[in-house]
Amino acid sequence: MPSYPVANPSIHQRAREVLALQPLFLDTETTGTGPGDLIIEVGIVDAQGNELFNSLVNPGIPIPAESSAVNGITNADVADEPKWPQVWPKVEEILKGRAIGIYNADFDIRLLRQSNVAHGLPWTLDADQAFCMMKMFAAWYGEWNPRYNGFKAHKLEFAGQLCGLKEQNTHKAADDARLTAELLRYLAAQ
Repeated sequence: MPSYPVANPSIHQRAREVLALQPLFLDTETTGTGPGDLIIEVGIVDAQGNELFNSLVNPGIPIPAESSAVNGITNADVADEPKWPQVWPKVEEILKGRAIGIYNADFDIRLLRQSNVAHGLPWTLDADQAFCMMKMFAAWYGEWNPRYNGFKAHKLEFAGQLCGLKEQNTHKAADDARLTAELLRYLAAQ
């Protein structure tokens, strides 16, 4: 059995190329993971981890207790917060035309889209704006998953701890976006 990380050198080059684009990093917290779930927090930071946007969001639906247990966000926390139609234009303006790093991009992009659809808002981001830091880390770490014929995905918390990063995985959107930015800087510096 190989010792991890395997660290394919092409991942370091790719990380440097992506970092040169001065990407933004986004994270969300949600009511859950299903097709009817919505965003309850969104955070955006720049490549150095500086916060550009951070807001709780009133989803207009109850937050299940099991979701609150993960992210610590309750119905009371979002009761007086703006709804997605007030938040999305600000998010959209910041992200417009920028590369966006997301840990588990498929999930967050799906939830952004779901939140837009639920509120009748158009989707305006380009399909190729987002890149997945979870997939980049998985390729760097190099643990093969024969069941899925691809690299095994790992949680953001695992990636941060393995790389000895300063930021912690707190399940707060801006903090986790900051950790994702730090992970890219780490991979680019190797």
